[in-house]
Order: sequence, then structure tokens, then C-alpha cells
Amino acid sequence: MEIIKDIQSAFLPELILIIFILINIVFSLFIRKNTYRIAKITTISAITLAGLAIFFIQINPTYFAFNEVYISTIYTTSFKIMILISGLLVILSANNFIREKRQKAFEFFTIFLAGILSAFSLISSNDFISAFISIELLSVSCYFLTSFRRNHKAKEAALKYLITGASSSAILLLGISYLYGITGNLNFSNISDAISVSGINIMFIISCILIIIALTFKLGCIPFSNWIIDIYEGSTYGVGTYLSLIPKIAAIGLISRLFVFIFSYSPIIQILTAIIALCSIIYSAIGGIKQTNIKRLYAYSSILHSGFLLLAASCVSVYGFSCLIFYIFTYIFMNIGIWNASIIYTTNYQSDKIIDYKGIFYKNPYFSIAYTICLLSLAGLPPTSGFLSKLYLFSALSREDFTYLIILFLTLCATVISLFLYFKIIKVIYEKNSQDTKIIKNITIGKIILYICSIITILICIYPNEFIKLSQIIAYYI
Repeated sequence: MEIIKDIQSAFLPELILIIFILINIVFSLFIRKNTYRIAKITTISAITLAGLAIFFIQINPTYFAFNEVYISTIYTTSFKIMILISGLLVILSANNFIREKRQKAFEFFTIFLAGILSAFSLISSNDFISAFISIELLSVSCYFLTSFRRNHKAKEAALKYLITGASSSAILLLGISYLYGITGNLNFSNISDAISVSGINIMFIISCILIIIALTFKLGCIPFSNWIIDIYEGSTYGVGTYLSLIPKIAAIGLISRLFVFIFSYSPIIQILTAIIALCSIIYSAIGGIKQTNIKRLYAYSSILHSGFLLLAASCVSVYGFSCLIFYIFTYIFMNIGIWNASIIYTTNYQSDKIIDYKGIFYKNPYFSIAYTICLLSLAGLPPTSGFLSKLYLFSALSREDFTYLIILFLTLCATVISLFLYFKIIKVIYEKNSQDTKIIKNITIGKIILYICSIITILICIYPNEFIKLSQIIAYYI
């Protein structure tokens, strides 16, 4: 049967995730002891098996499944692999996701897997109906994860996530409706063919503007960035790590494909996207410097790098998309590194204040050095992968037209300003503390993840050629 072939060729990892979601639901009905441990093991097993299943699907040539609604390529598969890496590292890093509600662990990890499943579907969507459904399911998953603790801050964060999500969905629907009215199609390939024949008009430009503005919400960019900071602050560290990776990777995967099939017909959309990205970078670079709460500072960092990713996507070239893939891959490890360091510290001392990190180098030198490496990588300084990612991005921008040269100059200025955002933490870590500095107790898995992330950020910078070549190959098959 055709549907079985489609599942085998394009949907096998998603099928495994669905099976494990159902297993978690069944376990939640019958298991009452060791729920957190069993749920965590089940979720890790789901991610591992889904990763193995990826090697059995068809990626070359491109496979269109379910009447061309779903697509499987080297490009989409690469994004799925990065999501699985992120999901696995998030689970291993967050030693205790839901300290207050461990008895509801199966429900929590079911939502966790549902978010990954939705992200997979979003990346492989080949029409706006499946893309919209996937976006909504991903938003619902993130909403429930944010609100799971049920305290005042979590409820406030979830409400803000819901309101901004509903606003962006309304804008997205409006843009899709206009685009359907113009082309009579919702399939990305068919829309591209229709526009190439009929040409663009003002309604096409308006519809694309509405769509790109709505999708920037998933990246936390301007104009939806105001409440993002509060959402991160109200979330647990584990959920904050999840929000800073899974929705962003999925959203940028879709946006980059939309640029190839639809947005590339209008240079105005490219420039608008670059301006949104630039405004987000400047906003987060300036706003993050003022923060005293570590979660809020990480939120600004997340917006900052979302802006960089959006800039790379707006270049609409194989060089730009290869930069995008390379940047995401490096961002996963340096971002996991800083969140993991704070998870370790907060598990010991229950503090979100940056000032409380003062002097930890003198009692926890290896921890502090690994943490510093990840911060330097996010700042874009050598010898880290973050430096190489920024260099790659600036090179991609310099290959575009004169407008992008102006954007490049302003981005460079904002990047310099953003250094103060990360050095605010580094400075505190290495300051002398008049009081006794606390020793961080052993959290073996957490520290291993932190050290691995810091080592990877160094190794990628020292041996970048293979990673860059692989990124270019993947980008070619978008």
C-alpha cells in the first residue's frame, strides 16, 4: 500500500515518537512508583530509536509522502537530527525537570515528545495546512511545558506564551489566506510554480510579510520579543533550555525552505527579514546588559542568536543556508552548555541572581572554565565555534548586495555590544568574593554534558573543514 511506503520512506521517526507517546500515556495509567525515572528512560529510548530510524528513510532523491503534503530530504533530515541531539542533551542536562510534580512525570515527558514530534512535522511540511497544524501543536506543547509547575510565575509565563502565540497564529492565517487567494494553492511547490508564471503583485508581498512576521514569533524576534523574557523567567531551567532550541530549530527550518520556494521572488521580503533580525540583535544586545537575573539574560541571548539565524536565512543562497546549518549545530552545544551550568548551580544553591555566581572559579575552577568557554562561544570570540559561526555569517552577508553591507556593518556593531552581555557573567565568575565561595557538589551527568559541550565548541573551531563541507552539502539539497 502507498501509505505504508510513505511511512517507511519519510515518516518512520515520527511513527516511533507517536508509539512512545502512546506508551507514556499507558504507563501513566498503571505505574505509580519510580514514575520520573521510568518516564525519563522511556523518553530517552524514544529519542534514540527515532534517531536510528532516520537512517532508514529516503533522503536522496527527495521523497514526497502523503500526496505531497510531507517531504523528506537531506536538508529536512539534518534539522531533525539536530532536534534529536538537542532533545537528548536537554533531558540529560536537566537533572530534575519537575521537582514539585514528579508523580506527573509521564504527562510531562509525553508533552516533551509531542513537541519534538510537532517540530519534525513542521520541518517536513510541504504545504501551509500541515505547517499551520504543526505550528499550533508545537505551541500547545510549549505552552503546557511552560505552565507545568502551576505556580504564579509559570502561569503568568504560560498566559503570555498563549496570547503571543494566538496573535501570531491569527497573523499567519491571514497571510496564508491572502496567498491562497492569489495562487489558489497551499502546496509550497505549486505556489512557487504559480508565482513563477504569473509574477508577483502587492497582495503577494503583503501575504508574505504577514507570514514572515508571524513566524518570527517562534524565533522570539521583534515584534514578539517583549514577553519572551518573562516567559523564560517563569519557566524552569530545563523548559527554558527546551524553548531556546526545539521551537527555534523547527521554525528556522521552515523559514529557510519558504525563502527558497516562495519568499525569494520578492527581494523586499529578504530585506524586511534582515531588518527584523537586525532589530532583534540590537534589542537583545542592549537589553541583556541590564539584567541581574540569569534566566532573563539567557532569554536575551536566545533572541540575539535567533536574529543571527534569521539573517543567515534571509541571504537565500547555498552559502547562506550552509552558514545557517553550521550556526545551528554550533549553537546547540554552546547554548546547552550555559543552561546546563546554571542548572547545576541552581540545583545546589537555588539562586537565579548573577551576583551569586561571584567567585565560583576559586572553588570550582574546571566548572568555571567550561562555563566560560561556552559563554565566549556565544559571544563569538576565538578559539571557539561561536567565533567561526559569526565569521561564516559575516562572510555570507558580505556576498549580498549593498543593502546587506549596511546591515553587516550594523550587525558588527551590535555584536561588539553583545560582548558585554556575556562578559557580565564572566566578570562575576572570576571576581574575588569576600565571603566563603560555595563548592558545587557532584552532579556527574550534568558536569559531563557541560565539559563535552565546551570541548566540542573548541574542537569545531580547530577542525572546522569537515563540518563546513557537510553543511554546504546539506544546504545544496534544500
